[in-house]
Amino acid sequence: MSADAAPGVGSVEGIRQLATTRRTEVDDLEVAAYRLAEAASWGAECWRGRSGEQFVASMTDVSAEVTAVARGLEHHAAALEAYAVDVSLIQGSQQTLEARRAMAEQNVLSTGVALKTIMREAQDAARDDLIGIVVESEYRSGERSTLQRRIDDEQRELEVMAGLWADLVEERAAADRRCIAALQSPEAMGALPQVTGQALAAGSSEELLALLAGLSATELTMLLEQHPELVDKAFLADPERVRAWWDELGQQGARNADGLTAMQVALVRGAPAIIGALDGLPPSARVAANVFNARRRMAEIDAMVGPIKRRGLPGDDETLAALARERAYLGRAVAEPPTVQLYLFDPSKSRIIEMIGEWNESTRTVLTYVPGTLTNMDSFYREPGTVQQMAWWLHDSDASKTTVAFVFKDGFFPGGAEGGKNPAEFVGAFAEANDPEFARKSSKTLYDFQRGLAVDPVSTKPGHRDIAIGHSWGLANITSAEVRGATYDKVISLAGAGMPPEWQARPGTTYTDYSYWDFLQAAQRTGGVWEGRNPNRSDEFDSKGYYLGPEDLRFGDMATLTPLTKVDDNHSLVAESSEANAAVRDALTKEVHPDVR
Repeated sequence: MSADAAPGVGSVEGIRQLATTRRTEVDDLEVAAYRLAEAASWGAECWRGRSGEQFVASMTDVSAEVTAVARGLEHHAAALEAYAVDVSLIQGSQQTLEARRAMAEQNVLSTGVALKTIMREAQDAARDDLIGIVVESEYRSGERSTLQRRIDDEQRELEVMAGLWADLVEERAAADRRCIAALQSPEAMGALPQVTGQALAAGSSEELLALLAGLSATELTMLLEQHPELVDKAFLADPERVRAWWDELGQQGARNADGLTAMQVALVRGAPAIIGALDGLPPSARVAANVFNARRRMAEIDAMVGPIKRRGLPGDDETLAALARERAYLGRAVAEPPTVQLYLFDPSKSRIIEMIGEWNESTRTVLTYVPGTLTNMDSFYREPGTVQQMAWWLHDSDASKTTVAFVFKDGFFPGGAEGGKNPAEFVGAFAEANDPEFARKSSKTLYDFQRGLAVDPVSTKPGHRDIAIGHSWGLANITSAEVRGATYDKVISLAGAGMPPEWQARPGTTYTDYSYWDFLQAAQRTGGVWEGRNPNRSDEFDSKGYYLGPEDLRFGDMATLTPLTKVDDNHSLVAESSEANAAVRDALTKEVHPDVR
């Protein structure tokens, strides 16, 4: 407010009315929060099962949010009431100053008129004096001096008034600042305004995560919608520090049926884009967060379908069919109980990892299954699971029920963007699959994935095993991750493509290759696939010999010949769990689960 502005500007009654309106809203919100809490209490008593737990959690969260809004409005009302008092007092002081200033200005004016009158009389008397007796400067000098003193006194009074007015202007500015600060305080607005600035200025990802932990689910949603760049920044956090941060949050308060505290629940619900993809977090937390990511994607699909149907362009039927497959798949992830567990789900970046089995204290074998060339998101959505079937088979074959399998596709795979819809695209996919640099870059996410699981206490239990299985190009991804530092107890090739030039077998890791005669085998015979660095030609891999060569195209130990027209089918067959692949399937099962009979 400028020094010339009226410090008492504004309506005190209007300010008080704003405060009254907020207090009325507080009353309504308190009633709503009470009814929500009642609903949660009813759900806890009468609604059993996981869906009931989620209902109770949802009602509890909403009740807490409504209560928080009510408390904020209470602070708003109190701040406005205090502001109304300040403005009222300032207006009273302003009126007093204005009255004093008006009186002083009037006195200066009237006294000045009297003084000017005397001075004119002195001039006239001196001009009319013929004998020189009258001296103008001495004419009624005492009276003139008295009037001048009065004028000087009133001028000083006006100067004092100007100083007091400036003080009152500053007092109003201070009252404004107090009111604004109270209206924007964490008590009134929550932590979001303050945390937003701190989060944007956070020097490290770990500092960012610490700030996020203090926000409610609603505040987290608002923050990340306004600043989506914070999601990628969070992903730079070190997995060990991420796990320590999450475990610390797990000690702060009571836990719900899923074993999560209120702070952890807020992060899962309000920041699923982060929690569902943050390496170092427990698998259960990531799966829970990706339920919300799946629901959001399902809503996006529902919004897309109508416009696509109405436009009727060529290829729309295929697009709609693909969206229907995706929605049905995601429906299994959000079902109660779920039949799909998403350890990672971000379709915008072609990221998906499906977890098969329950990660718990009994987990001893972790299978990482990496599919090959042409794998895309739709590969996961198709029924029956195109890329998941071998992982499911190996999980179900474990009599001890201590195996968890992850079907891994984090980012684009060779040809995965187009899916090899025509010969030209297939050739391009093959070129990517044969490029060591492509595998080097893509292997970063596989290496990070293993690092994230390694910080879990389950991974340090005696008897824990990490087994990586790569089909086709998937083996190149795995061996490139080994170059980065990933370690496995077993690496298994299913018609694997090759290894990068810098790859070396790791001591303590066993390497096995299962292959039929197929188009890749034929190409590998030329030395043009990975420059001859192929698992079936490497001394480091124990090749199981389910093919003898093009001159003797036998199918495993069977006497029947494998027709050349079937070589493409054979490349896919080696990764299937069907009876047609029983020879490889059962041998692989015995290797992974040696106790299986």
